[in-house]
Amino acid sequence: MLPTAHIASALIVQRIAGKDANPGMAIAGALLPDAIDKTLAWVLRVTPSGRHIGHTPLAAGVASLSASAILGREAGRALGLSYLVHLIGDLWHGGHVPWLMPLKRYDLRSQPWRADLSLRTLLLEACAAAVVVQLLRTPQSTES
Repeated sequence: MLPTAHIASALIVQRIAGKDANPGMAIAGALLPDAIDKTLAWVLRVTPSGRHIGHTPLAAGVASLSASAILGREAGRALGLSYLVHLIGDLWHGGHVPWLMPLKRYDLRSQPWRADLSLRTLLLEACAAAVVVQLLRTPQSTES
């Protein structure tokens, strides 16, 4: 999935869960797995794939606990939920997610390009962009 689809899915799940008070942390959680793994693989070249240790529940837990300790429990929850939504989105979209790393070894070489996934990605990205715009335009209720 591309970044806008990750952001949109995170914002949608946050809203459904009734936890949409912190969209910044939701967006951060949606982008963090790729920020970690793409940097390690493509920039630093220390991992074999753009989906590595950052695409694990262990990393989601560490990121969520860190955010909770620094920014508060609500921020940690928003980041953690969006992080997990990112992993599920990648898995749903045909990607490989190393769920049990580092406890289990995975073959993490690059996956082949598939046209059907690319077309589905473009459609999903167009819908996601529209959803992000709508979610950011919709005023949040201030009910107490």
